Amino acid sequence: MVLEGAWSVFGLGCAGGIAAEVLHWWNLRQAEKLPIYAKKAFYWSITIVMILLGGFVSWLYFGATAEGIVAFHVGLSTPLLLQKLVASIPEETGARNTVLTSSPTLRRFFSW
Repeated sequence: MVLEGAWSVFGLGCAGGIAAEVLHWWNLRQAEKLPIYAKKAFYWSITIVMILLGGFVSWLYFGATAEGIVAFHVGLSTPLLLQKLVASIPEETGARNTVLTSSPTLRRFFSW
């Protein structure tokens, strides 16, 4: 299926970003407790930004014409690639490799 129009490409890219979020929650389905961040506005705002980035990168790649499955795939892979990039940044550690901060960080947010 060929998509015609920038909004179509953007929308299907966003759908891919939503699929990445659904995959994240599917992986948590057997957890005894929901993560603490599930009730935080920061988490949901970052989630919305990641979904929109999936759509934006799809549009950036293809403009106003794209194969639907490819636009979806780019939208799906964008949040996953960003998650891997952020999670690969080493944490600052103190003596004996103790983590210096116990507060939530962007790196910890992406390490799921």
